[in-house]
Amino acid sequence: MKALSSPLFYLWLLSFLFFSSCQVTLAPAYDQAIVDKVTVNSELAMRFFAQVDGGTESDTFTLREPIYNQLIGSFESLKLQAKARPVPENAALDKINALLASKGTSPIAGDYPSAFAFDQIAATFAKMKNTDKTQGLKPVVLEAFKGQIEIYLDQAITYEGFLKR
Repeated sequence: MKALSSPLFYLWLLSFLFFSSCQVTLAPAYDQAIVDKVTVNSELAMRFFAQVDGGTESDTFTLREPIYNQLIGSFESLKLQAKARPVPENAALDKINALLASKGTSPIAGDYPSAFAFDQIAATFAKMKNTDKTQGLKPVVLEAFKGQIEIYLDQAITYEGFLKR
């Protein structure tokens, strides 16, 4: 009975209760709103690529400019939403990169995996927009832009799907 009245016992009990209530977070919380926006905007992006599949001419650029602006703005917005969450621990990112490697995709780099991918998508669409405006887009150039965007979309979708676990 003497052990139960010891200050050391109470310190141990208090420590046990405190640490047993803590949870270790390996990744930010899953956010359905981000997943929904990625789904909608990836569909819009792929429809846009299908629409310009044969190439474009710079003299018809103004017809496509609103779609470029929508895509760039949407992926910039997704970047901000993803960046608002805490950075995951390395263990979670290692698992995600292993999953991406098994799919033959480049690993995620940077502090905010989804935010990095969304930023790269927006930057790619901005470069594509500028090229389309100044010289139009040849089919082979379109395929290069599409391939880069698909890589970053795959990274973002894989990461966001992993968070649902």
